[in-house]
Amino acid sequence: MKTKVLLGHRRPADGKLFYHATACPSPNFSTLEGDHHADVCVVGGGLTGVSTALHLAKSGISVALLEAQRIGCGASGRNGGHIANGFSCELTRMEKMLGFEVTKMLWQMVDSYLVDIDQNILTHDIQCDRKFGYIYAANNSYQMRELALLNDRLKSKYNYQKTTLLHKSELGKFLRTAQYSGGLFDKTCGQINPFKYLQGLVKQLKTMNVKIFEQSPAQAISPGSDLTVHAEKGRIKSKYVLLAGNAYLSCNTPLLEDKSIPVSSFVGVTTPLSRASIQSILPRDVTVADCNKIPDYYQIIPGNRMLFGCGINFLGKEPKTFRKIISSRIKRLFPQLTSFELEYAWSGLISSTTNKLPHIGQINSQIYYAQGFSGHGVVLSGLIGKLISEAIMGNSGGFELFSRIKQKKLPPHPIKSIGLGIANLLHKLQQDFK
Repeated sequence: MKTKVLLGHRRPADGKLFYHATACPSPNFSTLEGDHHADVCVVGGGLTGVSTALHLAKSGISVALLEAQRIGCGASGRNGGHIANGFSCELTRMEKMLGFEVTKMLWQMVDSYLVDIDQNILTHDIQCDRKFGYIYAANNSYQMRELALLNDRLKSKYNYQKTTLLHKSELGKFLRTAQYSGGLFDKTCGQINPFKYLQGLVKQLKTMNVKIFEQSPAQAISPGSDLTVHAEKGRIKSKYVLLAGNAYLSCNTPLLEDKSIPVSSFVGVTTPLSRASIQSILPRDVTVADCNKIPDYYQIIPGNRMLFGCGINFLGKEPKTFRKIISSRIKRLFPQLTSFELEYAWSGLISSTTNKLPHIGQINSQIYYAQGFSGHGVVLSGLIGKLISEAIMGNSGGFELFSRIKQKKLPPHPIKSIGLGIANLLHKLQQDFK
């Protein structure tokens, strides 16, 4: 690397976040001041950065981690907490792009990492409200046929025997809405509280002498035999750097900026519901996401509340009406839920790529990056963190498999902004006519 890499940060939107309000207080970490040294500098204090740091530290690699705000203030403290298998990209589309064998290897790596998450929870005694049972819900007969084909393909081609196809009458045993034509039940997927899970991983980092700095946005990376990561009041010299800010981090290299876009999604949490109300909507306490391109996703969480996510803004903005959007979606699905209020509501950024697959790689031999999890970040962030840490330590097989996924270049501004604005309008019209 001969030139300086310049970094910028997108500030998380304001909002009343359920996870932060109800978790145990997170420890405060100091601001970076002065000069420090580590083998690896991780930029970003979410699940990707923290998972990478943990894997490296377990192998004796010294790590410094820089967070621009507070640990978990971005997507890791704002998402729906869904533990879902696979990717946002459809399996058959992946096979056409990458070939069957590569797709199968990638899919099985994600599936195996679900076991790693549960092992982390068990080993480190992380109290993060893990629940099992996940339903992909079909809004129409076409989606139902696609789920049936997916179920058959997973069993016959991927040797995955953990799914059950649910026809409309069978689905009614799990959730009570007239919206769906059926669904696909996965017994190992489900949900966690992602912020509590992140707190549990950070707790382990503290015992391993990882240097963690908050309120320390990285501003630039200077070249040299050791890289220098600059913040306002300090510097970190390291052999390797990982850029793990995802949608909340910007970089002056087209390799990153032209391959993904930050889009916003909206999440709300209701006031506590009565047991009768819960039984009338989700009697089996499963986690649900529908099969639309921009899905509704929801579950019952501790305290007898419903967490509900929906909608998207392709310009990464938070519309003033997003609370109304969430409430109207809940009422449309569950008209029997006559009395509820949203006690918490917020928006968060998702880094999305055109093919809905992760974008990971290297700017050069010393700087790694990870972005574009496209709504599957709870699982993919940890898996990618593991693979990047392995690559830094010399075992790059899994990392290279992901890094070979080709990402299309997005058009330049203002064409991109105009296109995203049109996408916003079309999505709004689609929602209005539902």
